[in-house]
Amino acid sequence: MRKLFLFFLLIPYLLTAQFNEYNPEYDWYTLKGEHVFVHYHPEAERTARTVLKIAEEVWGPITSLYDYEPETVHFVIKDIDDYSNGATYFFDNKIEIWASALDFDLRGSHNWLRNVISHEFTHMVQIQAAMKIGRRVPAVYLQFMNYEDKRRPDILYGFPNFIASYPIATVNVPAWFAEGTAQYMRKEFNYDNWDTHRDMILRCYALDGKMLTWNQMGVFGKTSLGNESVYNAGFALTRYIAQKYGEDKLVEINDRLKALTNFTIDAAIEQTLGISGKQLYSEWSEFLKKDYKERINNVLENRVEGELITPVGFGNFYPSFSDDGSKMVYVSNKYSDYFGVSSIYLYDFKTKKEKLLVPMVRSTAVFIPGSNKIIYAKLSDDNPRWNNIHDLYLYDLDEEESTRLTHGLRANNPNVSHDGSKIVFLFQKDGTTNIGTVDINGKNFKQLTFFNNGEQVYNPKFSPDDSYIVFGYSLKNTREIARVDTNGTGYDIIIQNGYDNRDPVFDSNGNLIFASDMTGIFNLYRYDFETQKTTRISNVVGGAFQPDIDGEGNVIYAGYTSDGFKIFLLDKESQSKVDDDKKYVWIGNPPLGNDKPKGDLARFNIERLKNYNDYELPDVKPSRYSGYFSRFSIIPFIRYDNYITSNSFADRIKPGIYAASSDYLNRFSIFGGGAINKKFERDLFLSFEYRDKLPLLFNLGLKPEVGIELYSVSRKTNTDIIFDSLDTSLRTSTDVTYNLFEADFFARQKIITAGNMLEFRYVYSSYTATLEAFIFPNTSLLYPSTNDTYYIGNDFQLKFSHDGIIPTKDADINPVGRKIELKYDYEFNRYNPDGTYEVADGILKPVYKNYNFQRIELNWKEYMRVYMEHTLTAQIRAGSILGPDVPEFFDFYLGGLIGMKSYPFYAVSGNEVAWINLTYRFPLFKDIDTRLGHLYVDKIYMSVYADFGNAWNGNSVKLNDFKKGAGLELRIKMNSFYLFPTSLFLNAAYSFDRFTRTILNENVTYGKEWNFYGGILFDFNF
Repeated sequence: MRKLFLFFLLIPYLLTAQFNEYNPEYDWYTLKGEHVFVHYHPEAERTARTVLKIAEEVWGPITSLYDYEPETVHFVIKDIDDYSNGATYFFDNKIEIWASALDFDLRGSHNWLRNVISHEFTHMVQIQAAMKIGRRVPAVYLQFMNYEDKRRPDILYGFPNFIASYPIATVNVPAWFAEGTAQYMRKEFNYDNWDTHRDMILRCYALDGKMLTWNQMGVFGKTSLGNESVYNAGFALTRYIAQKYGEDKLVEINDRLKALTNFTIDAAIEQTLGISGKQLYSEWSEFLKKDYKERINNVLENRVEGELITPVGFGNFYPSFSDDGSKMVYVSNKYSDYFGVSSIYLYDFKTKKEKLLVPMVRSTAVFIPGSNKIIYAKLSDDNPRWNNIHDLYLYDLDEEESTRLTHGLRANNPNVSHDGSKIVFLFQKDGTTNIGTVDINGKNFKQLTFFNNGEQVYNPKFSPDDSYIVFGYSLKNTREIARVDTNGTGYDIIIQNGYDNRDPVFDSNGNLIFASDMTGIFNLYRYDFETQKTTRISNVVGGAFQPDIDGEGNVIYAGYTSDGFKIFLLDKESQSKVDDDKKYVWIGNPPLGNDKPKGDLARFNIERLKNYNDYELPDVKPSRYSGYFSRFSIIPFIRYDNYITSNSFADRIKPGIYAASSDYLNRFSIFGGGAINKKFERDLFLSFEYRDKLPLLFNLGLKPEVGIELYSVSRKTNTDIIFDSLDTSLRTSTDVTYNLFEADFFARQKIITAGNMLEFRYVYSSYTATLEAFIFPNTSLLYPSTNDTYYIGNDFQLKFSHDGIIPTKDADINPVGRKIELKYDYEFNRYNPDGTYEVADGILKPVYKNYNFQRIELNWKEYMRVYMEHTLTAQIRAGSILGPDVPEFFDFYLGGLIGMKSYPFYAVSGNEVAWINLTYRFPLFKDIDTRLGHLYVDKIYMSVYADFGNAWNGNSVKLNDFKKGAGLELRIKMNSFYLFPTSLFLNAAYSFDRFTRTILNENVTYGKEWNFYGGILFDFNF
């Protein structure tokens, strides 16, 4: 019963999972502006002051477009990890910005802070303007809970076998529209624009017939390439609407989304434009296909791209020749769904075979000349603050071992001098990157450039004589190729032509090979220093990047296609076949070339915003961060709770509310909720978490998250009181209320690396039965209400958990990887198992027995890929209560929704437990791409499984007593209202062994029967 009481209170945690990282080792300050507060740590002060300036400047034009102003917006600035992103919490009025500038292979060059601040603030304004009832109420939940048959006489009701919690959203903005309008921001800013990278992605999709469908554009949950395509297609369609129908139509569509009766953008589009969403998509996509086909025609007549040599994976980058040109190293994601899950591979041009060298690397990798070793950079949290930052490593191909060269340098994109003595790299601080060098052993760091205002440098390379470094340089919307001498002097721009020029490398003649978008498509060029002549050496449909060249003049490069980035080999002879007149027709203001602005910008100084000067920053005095909390989010719900079938319909309806708030730095958070029905049965919980410094522990290098959880639950039933079993007149009945109170105090700490967590928890529990007053039969004597606290529990628990699930787009429905949980409990309890009482001071008091014991339990899940999306999962559970047997109240329970599903939850229990489950899961349908109203159906998986397990008392284990079962499960992955992941699972299991248990002198039989389960939640935790 103890587990059952707490089980359904865990549901809210599934609904409100959030990113709650906080780094207590940093001091935090606040800059206050007219409209925004900027919170930062001193290591990110330049970025914070720039954010304050930009946010105040763009506030007026962006809010004017949507005729909506939010309350004070809180920006949180971090320069802690080597990570670049922005995140808008539109229900909380919070925006998080990571100072490191975005260098993403699918995006062009733009000023990071101007772009990301305008982008995220547009999210805040546009999405809040589309909310149906304001930002305080994200959704209303409809919940349903059904339970197993009671069967046993010692329980009030069975364990849940069906759980549903479904949101009715108060915001329903599709991904393409949210991201499209955020990138559009105010077009006149030109902080983000339709650059050659965006054009490349959409062009390749359109020409090869691989554009995202109308439904696919509405949601994320794809690969890195697929998710970026949502951004890309959304930006393109937003521009199309603005240019063909008018910028004001974007605002009108957004306004119509907040109508209570509109739950899809299709309705809003039809009400605004007079055509359906699908008609709009068809009109736009057909235009694109025709337009791109015409503009690419010259390229197709003179296509020069070389030989494809790495067809697997959509993220193949940074190819680099060995000394003799017979091999190359490169980085690839191969069969992974994300760029971040990439590794270094060695490719042999002669045998055409390749070998995995180093896993989980996303940086450049280059050979040390004259050796069989490579240098690369890798993210690691092995540093005093456990920050996830880059450092340099050496890999020995002969020894097959890696050696770490630097510690805490934040060094990335390394290259090696021709004499093999130096490593050049870029490093970052406070949103600015610079060039540095170290010796080949990682010692003697030297800074070569001293930028400090958000400038970005990229992919440095040594000159042929190792006297200077060439690298990419960017501050605004272009990228130049620059140089600096190895002694830190002689900084100069080599190539500056208003285009995006990148990835320079020298050939054997001292010419510069680089990539540029001069024709509107990234191609490879040769620059002759003596003649200052630039010659194009490729003519591709997609794009050509990151070249390297061998001694004979053959070039390898990362080429973009509609299937992502591949490595191509362009031989020396082919490079001369480019006809420079055969080039792509670039359009400066696609898709239609003519804008139809809303006309509200006359009162703003747009020229000042376009020609910004972020070297001049506001002189605002900072104050110590004093703690700012978000407004409470309120989530009402109505639960149909079918735990006692004899209850009336009205008794089963249980309305309630969840409420949550957190400090803007995530130092503290509070989450609570409650529900009550007509019988005043309550479900209450409150959770408070603290993530700031704990003085003694912090001095020891520990940063635990601590908190308290409180639960209060009641259930009512009616019971018969029999004074004489032979005389029916000596019977009466009364109500009994069961009350559970529990207080949990916990501290959890990440150990060794991300994914490993150690948690200490103290649990205090009190279970009380309240017998309501009744009149003795055949008398007028009133027996008063009494309370019987029959259990007082204390539990000290230590739990280690490991989450090693590999990131994939199907990780929720069909995970691959490993999960481990190992728990140790020391319990000292007072329990009245026999209902024995004594009279003390004229009052009946329970006679407790002390049950002090230790408990250990292991849960191990191994998710193994068998073939493509087919997986085999092996799950092991083993537990033991150490020492003498204890009453069944403390048992392990094996069956039910959260265990061996072939038997009900309470069917199999004991002081010892062992269970193994084998599950084979495979896709029935993938990429279903079907929308049913506000519901998007994506994929369906099926699994079959077998169970073998038992729970028992005593030391003797008999395999013949173990229970066997088998079952199957259907999983359907969906999205509701574009924003909310929705997971439907249906499970049927059959038990092969029949057995009978005697409980309170009553025989209860289980086995040789079907058990059914199901749920509608956010994920597939069961």
